[in-house]
Amino acid sequence: MTVERSVGGTVVIGSGASGVLTAVRLAAQADGPVTVVESAPTVGRGVAYSTTDYGHLLNSRTETMSLYPDRPGHFLEWCREHGLYCGPAGYAPRATYGRYLAEALENTVRRSGGRVRVVRGRAVAVEDAGSVRVVRLADGGALSASDVVLALGHPPTRTADIDPWCPGALDRIDPSDDVVLLGTGLTAVDVLVTLAGRGHTGQLVAISRHGLLPRIHVDPPPRPVPPKVSGHTSRELLGQIRHAVDLHARTGGDWRGVVDGLRPDVDRLWTGLPVTEQDRFLRHLSRLWEIHRHRMAPVIGAQLRRLTIEGRLRVVAGSISRVESTPHGATVTWTPRGTGRPVPLTADAVVDCRGPGAWVGHPDPLARQLAADGLTSPDAHRIGFATTDDGQLIGADGEPVPGLWTLGPLRRGSRYETTAIPEIRAQAVTIADRISARSALPIAG
Repeated sequence: MTVERSVGGTVVIGSGASGVLTAVRLAAQADGPVTVVESAPTVGRGVAYSTTDYGHLLNSRTETMSLYPDRPGHFLEWCREHGLYCGPAGYAPRATYGRYLAEALENTVRRSGGRVRVVRGRAVAVEDAGSVRVVRLADGGALSASDVVLALGHPPTRTADIDPWCPGALDRIDPSDDVVLLGTGLTAVDVLVTLAGRGHTGQLVAISRHGLLPRIHVDPPPRPVPPKVSGHTSRELLGQIRHAVDLHARTGGDWRGVVDGLRPDVDRLWTGLPVTEQDRFLRHLSRLWEIHRHRMAPVIGAQLRRLTIEGRLRVVAGSISRVESTPHGATVTWTPRGTGRPVPLTADAVVDCRGPGAWVGHPDPLARQLAADGLTSPDAHRIGFATTDDGQLIGADGEPVPGLWTLGPLRRGSRYETTAIPEIRAQAVTIADRISARSALPIAG
């Protein structure tokens, strides 16, 4: 028999960074109860901060990572209170940030007098029940609420031989193994850091379409310089950004200052592009932007340079057509860029570092049910869910779905800058504002 645990207020599905930020803001701003649903054994980690390798560093400085918009130095203060030295321009371990998120949620629950709680379980459906939503759990339980926030983070990655986000997956790699990494983004950087930290001696080859690693932060960080950029084509925007970088360089400035200065305007520029131009950007220019925007900590960049200089790491550009398992490992068939000729590459192990897939069309039961019931619709690029400006989901009929919200990676496509803490933090504030304004509405029991 299904047990109805009627809680009213708001249900937040997920307790990674998006879920914690939302729950903390709701606890501060809304009057109703807040229930966080989490299937993992720990809260606050999500995919990004569940790593146990303390060599995996944040790719943003400590001073930018506070949970609280009105207390920008909070994370730095928390580190010092816990005996963890990290200057404002330093890069803390991601595991440390996961601990910070978990403690923030646990403290919010403890201080709430029972108004905020965590329910262990897996949400498999969100149903319309008149004036409320009912969140169905895999164990047969249910939670009713006037508002539901999908804080699901990134979907599970595509898998090849080894999925680096599965706990213990890299333990299968012997230090002498030759390893091929599919992808050259931040996930690949994490894998390289872990293997190097374990004294790996085998050859490492990272393959991606452009063969580009993320660029590196510098110390001290340059001052952000907002460039004057506007346009209706992706090529036009790129030309203006390059011009701004050139002008800034002539006065001794660093290109990073221009990129960081542009960040607050990215969503305005993105939504100002026609869908065809957004598609063109995603196909041809997004990787160029991503490697400059999402950079590595200086110490990580130095590690990768050392691997390259010592001949242990090759980063190559090309397309991957096939990965086949063999009795002794795998064969990756790839076409080096500009050759048009596929070549085989044998390896003892292959690690899929191509990053997360998309929630649209994902086999996850909750994502499937929401789509089937018309409660979600894909954005124009099918990489995230269509939403209003304030994060309300847009249903299959093209209209906002009352009481159903999302933030962070699920909004990719509707927005472009939506996966880093400052942007998720701002989205959580907006959603909490909207829910707080609705909190006086009665809940049907």
